[in-house]
Formats: sequence, C-alpha cells, structure tokens
Amino acid sequence: MKKFILIVCFSLMIFFTLMGCQSEASNSADDSGKTVLELWNNVAAGRSYFPKLIEAFEKEHPDIKIELNNLNVESSEAEYQAAISDKSLPDIFSTDAFTINELVDLDLVHELDDLFPKDVRAEYTEGVFDEGNASLNGHTYLFPVYKGGTYYMFYNKKVLEDLGIDKVPRTWGELNKVGQKIYKKSDGASYGLIYGGQSDWLVNAITKLFASELSPESGYDYKNGDYKYATEGYIETMKYMKDLLDNKALSPSTLETDSTVARELFVAGQAAFLIDGNWTGQLLHEDGFNDWGVVPLPTKNSDGKQYAKFGLVSNDGLYVAKNTEHWEEVKTFMEFLRENIYQEILKDGEPLIAKDVADFDVDLPFKEMNKISDIFLDMSIRVPNPIVVNPKTQEVKLELQKNAPDAAPGSILMGYLTGQVNDLQDELQKYEDGYNKAFTDAIKGHEEVTREDFKFPNWVPYEPYTEEDYKELK
Repeated sequence: MKKFILIVCFSLMIFFTLMGCQSEASNSADDSGKTVLELWNNVAAGRSYFPKLIEAFEKEHPDIKIELNNLNVESSEAEYQAAISDKSLPDIFSTDAFTINELVDLDLVHELDDLFPKDVRAEYTEGVFDEGNASLNGHTYLFPVYKGGTYYMFYNKKVLEDLGIDKVPRTWGELNKVGQKIYKKSDGASYGLIYGGQSDWLVNAITKLFASELSPESGYDYKNGDYKYATEGYIETMKYMKDLLDNKALSPSTLETDSTVARELFVAGQAAFLIDGNWTGQLLHEDGFNDWGVVPLPTKNSDGKQYAKFGLVSNDGLYVAKNTEHWEEVKTFMEFLRENIYQEILKDGEPLIAKDVADFDVDLPFKEMNKISDIFLDMSIRVPNPIVVNPKTQEVKLELQKNAPDAAPGSILMGYLTGQVNDLQDELQKYEDGYNKAFTDAIKGHEEVTREDFKFPNWVPYEPYTEEDYKELK
C-alpha cells in the first residue's frame, strides 16, 4: 500500500511539473519573437514620461518589449550593488549610486559613440559631452537627459500684490528691506524669505552660491588646487542670513523645515520668497499653484555675479550595461529616445533638458520654464576638471568624500543661526583645515596622482573653462 501511494505521489509530481513547464512555455510564447529590454529608472519624473515613450516605441517596434522598473530611491543603491555582484545589470539604467568614472573603471557600461557622433553632439548644450560629464577617456558613456541644475529665488505674486509690493528684490539689501516690510504689513502672518534649513544638500549648495560672488574661490580654489571655506564670501553670507533672521525678514520656520515643507509654507503665503532648485517650478505647477515667478538668487552688489559648476551626475542620464545581449535593439530604443524624450520632459514641466529649450516647438506647461532655463545657462559655468588632466584624480575625490569632516558649511550656517556657533571664522577654518588634510592624505594614497593635477593657474572666475584652456597647461 505504501508503495502504491509513493507511486501515485510521484506520478502527480511529474504531472504538475509538466503542467508548470507547459504554463511557462505558453507564457514565453505570448512574447514569441520579441526581444525584451530591461529599463531601470531612478528618476522621479521618469515615472511620468517613460511609460508614454515606451508605449509609442512599442507601437513602432512590435518586436521589442521594454520592461520598466521604477526603483525606490532609498533602496536603489542596494539593488544596483546586488545586480553588479550577480552580473545582472539591466540593459538600460539610471543611477545615482555610482559615478561615470566608477562604472567605466569597473567595465560595466557600454560605449555610446555610435549614438552620439560629432554632428549629433553639436545639437546639445555646450559642455554636456565634456570629459567627466557624458564622456570619459574620449568616449561617450552617458546618454544625457538633463544637464544638471542650480538654485533660484521664487516669489509668491499674491503675497506681494496683497501687501502692495511691486518690486522683486535683486540685492541683499533690497531683500532685507522688503522682508521687514512684509512682516510688518502682514502683522507677522508672512515673512520675506524661507528655505528648507533641514535639507543639508540645499543649504550647502545655496551658501556656496551666495559666497561665490564675494569669493569665487569659495569651496574650491582652482588656481591653487586646494579647498577654501574660511573666505569672505562664506563669512559675509552667513552674517547676512543672521541679519535676515534677526530682522524678521527670514522665516524662523527655515530652521526646522525641509525643502518640501518650506515649499508648502511658501504656497500657503507664509513667505513671499522661496529659495529652492530648478525642479520647484514643475512641482508648484503640478500642485496647481501658478501664482509665482522666479529670479536669480540676490547678490550683495547690484552688479554682482554668482556661479555654479556646470556638471552632469549619473542621474542626469542613462547608461547601457556592457553585458547587454541586445545591443542592436538597445541602440534602436536609444535612437528613439534621442529624438523624442526631450519633448516629453518639456511637456512635463522640466526645462533643464540636455538640449536648449529654444530648440523645441513645444507648448510649455508654464511660461517661467524659459526663465528657469535662461538663469541656469547664465549661472552654470564650465570649470576646470582634474579628471581631464589625470583620470586617476577621481579616485582621490571619492576617497576624500568618504573621509571629509562632517561639519559642512551648511551645518555651520544653521548652527550660527540657532546660536550654537559663535565664531564663524574659527569654525570655517577648522573645516577648511580638516578638509585639506583629508585631501592631502587622499593624494598621498595614490602614487599616480600629484597635487599639480588639481591646479589650473589659467582659471578665470566666472568664465567658461574650455578645451583651449586645458591645452595651455601642456
């Protein structure tokens, strides 16, 4: 009897196994003849435009199927680490977990030279294909979707109109004066300025931008090849922010909110001005709030100039896995994206595509998109990149980032505003000394890199650093 039961069980196992195989066969038959490409998207806006693009592409190419996987930002780094370990990277992907240098050094990404020959590269914003941006070692590896970003001052038109203020401040003094007027006229219901003080990345970035007017070497001194933080620019910027706070021209909510909450308070009319990134316009529009405008960050002097480094990061584009088994199909899809993706992004409200907005005949969802694009092009400058001189300098930079001091200028500013930091010069000098020590130690650990690789004596602040400038060094 037991033997009979075993035979029956064994027969049933075989039956269900065969049924499973038939089921799998029928599932694969549904896509019979189709090549399946995996696309991992790590950009929030891509959740909107990629499905539209994929649908249009698959209609034109019924033999190719695109499987879109929208990654969770918090867990995406672990997913990429696992995929690299398993040698199972998707055919196409975007990521902020690795730099272009790391991906190329690990031989993980496919060259895209065929997709971007010289005449095609000429269609993009100048600098997009610079070494260290979309290209490395003379080859293109990143499909450029965006061209980086910068920071702006947004203004709430309704708050200004209700309080009878007809001029948007453009200098530090004007912002201080108007901010005090807003607080008094609104009986404390509104403040002049707000930003997300709890968003470290935001405070670090805008502090450096403000500082760049008075001390263009703030952050990094390209001429001398070292880091500068105890500068007049940083010190004056932080003192100015304290004056705004003391004069009730800066909302105290700045000290306790992140960028998202600060934006919500701005929309609610609790502040007339908001400092945030280029994506803010798109978010305001999506939230149904369109009673706003945008201007550059205010400068101390009426003719003052600020600048930010023009540079792409990995999340500004798409990579192709080196081990893709379907390069020809990937290339077909990428060619389709090259001709169609920028229009879709513009329709969604993001102006900082890798090409110029003016090159497209698209009905923009809100008129300020052109202004956001123009301000970016004016403020974002191509600066010297040590990677062009010596690709190994990227290893030094990565090591420096791991060992740099924790108390960045943004946190020093917030400490100063809350009364936890009293001596700005001393705190900034400590940070500068610690940063440069970590920098020196990182260089010493790489025999193929010297301090000279980081020096650019012909750098002129506020002017684009070009290929001709690199040639002058030789």
